[in-house]
Amino acid sequence: MISKGKYCFQRFVNDRSQTSFTNFFDCYFARLTSFAVTILKSEILAEEVVLDVFLRLWEKRNSLEHINNIETYLYISVRNKSISILKSEHGFSFNMLDDLSVQLMTYEPSAENELIENEMFARLNEAVNQLPSKCKIIFKLIREDGLNRNEVAHILNISVKTVDNQIAIAVQKIAQKLNIDLSNPKNSRGLTSFLFSL
Repeated sequence: MISKGKYCFQRFVNDRSQTSFTNFFDCYFARLTSFAVTILKSEILAEEVVLDVFLRLWEKRNSLEHINNIETYLYISVRNKSISILKSEHGFSFNMLDDLSVQLMTYEPSAENELIENEMFARLNEAVNQLPSKCKIIFKLIREDGLNRNEVAHILNISVKTVDNQIAIAVQKIAQKLNIDLSNPKNSRGLTSFLFSL
């Protein structure tokens, strides 16, 4: 099934109207800005980067058929533009996976199990926020932005194996914080499924 963002992009490519562009923009602006903030550590700069990426798409609206995966294209464009700004304005080299400031959404308990879950969710949120920056950005892109492992690897310019390793590290660190025994494969699969399905 095609995502809403990809559908909006296809509509924009087909009719090239301002209305379809606005719908396409609305599908991705918040997510891409959040991603750019992790690199730039500035909401204003992040918004400028995302607006610039969309402006370039608008200007090239007559030749967008070559883009196969719009989500990967957008994230890579935002990443490259953000790093370029850091290099030109601040004159330093940037190791993307080490220098990130990632803000994650918090897990919320369901109403029916609120009393039991409040303590567990507090510990879960604490564990997630304590993840190393590499784990955290991969965790965010998969869990919150709905990207798959291959897309994340492409966006971050790392191998799929590195993505898998970082997911394993994240699951292990969260399991330690929640006192979950991962030696039982059922617990490992259950925790991984739980973390990436919320």
